[in-house]
Amino acid sequence: MITRRLLEDLAETMFATEAGGRLTGNAPQLHVLRTREHLIARFHAALTDEIAASLRSRAEAPRGRAGHWARDYAAYHEILRGVGPLTEVRAGPLYAVPDLGNPPSDVVSIGPDNRDLLRHGLDEWQPDVDAGLPMAAVVRDGRAVSVCASVRASRAAHFAGVETLPDHRGLGLAAGAVTAWAQAVQALGAAPYYGTTFDNLASQGVARRLRLTLIGSEFSIACEPAVERTTLKDSDDL
Repeated sequence: MITRRLLEDLAETMFATEAGGRLTGNAPQLHVLRTREHLIARFHAALTDEIAASLRSRAEAPRGRAGHWARDYAAYHEILRGVGPLTEVRAGPLYAVPDLGNPPSDVVSIGPDNRDLLRHGLDEWQPDVDAGLPMAAVVRDGRAVSVCASVRASRAAHFAGVETLPDHRGLGLAAGAVTAWAQAVQALGAAPYYGTTFDNLASQGVARRLRLTLIGSEFSIACEPAVERTTLKDSDDL
């Protein structure tokens, strides 16, 4: 079972907060983590106390039937309407990654010495190499065609970001990259986690193929005015 303390640790790993618990930096205006037993709702420091209180009241209200959840999303939008144009809405499942065993032989760890493997399609992952966090890639014909890396990390938890080149999707390659990445994270003494969105069927297919453990869901809304956002790589390009 996921304890509230663990859920709080995961929330802290995802986005930084100031002393008062408000989100800062490139965090969204609203971020919600939910399990069957617990709810963590956090709000950006740029929001007024009144708006934050309204968002919290909505997040903590009984959800009712799944078919009515879209009304909750609409209510969030209405509360944030005066803040500014919505720039991003994200909703999806969150999985814990168990011990997946050894990865396939065509998966390698990516670091400064072999970062050139990311050229010709996965060049946007080059800055992630400099972060020094676990990164693994499936290599075909001398280049990386599917990559998985830690895009958010703390001492206790790492979250996966995944991308596969378009002409190599649908072959199950992402599962191998995730397996090697998770092994590297676990070797650091941290726990690997995998998040995606409800409409990303390919990414959910990876979770099923690897038999990842569903632990809850994540929901966030970002608006334009708070900060200039940096797009996080996630499991959307499989």
